[in-house]
Amino acid sequence: MFISIDSNLTQKTYQVAMTTIKILLISTLFALFLNPCLAQTNVPDSQNYQGIQYISGGIGSEESDAILELGKKWPLTLEFSQNHQQRPLWVADVAVKITNQKRKVIFSTISEGPILLINLEPGSYEMDFIFENRPLKRKVKIEEGKTQKLSIAWPIQ
Repeated sequence: MFISIDSNLTQKTYQVAMTTIKILLISTLFALFLNPCLAQTNVPDSQNYQGIQYISGGIGSEESDAILELGKKWPLTLEFSQNHQQRPLWVADVAVKITNQKRKVIFSTISEGPILLINLEPGSYEMDFIFENRPLKRKVKIEEGKTQKLSIAWPIQ
């Protein structure tokens, strides 16, 4: 018994299959790049200072959006900026020092971007910030199960 296969039909089937695969691949890549919810944004690794976990970053809109979204689950989110006539401009390289009620320094770092997430235990704290040799002070009270987002802004000189 001999079966004949039309080579033109096989070639056409192959071409249709390859075109379909190309369209699916291009559509998938297109969707990933246009929809940031589908594409995974890299958030900087968390770091540790004396047992306190933190994330510092926010350079670029994708990274800052991702960190701010993550910040909704952290006890404290700090945003650093400098006042400007049109809108605040985010700043980095801010020296951050946090002391507890006994005036013991429990946290210290230099921000790697305009956003800093800190996993502080509930309590009252004093925070000292220095940007371009200009200090600012703030107080914060962290409550169990609540999140806080503070904007720290320096006036333009």
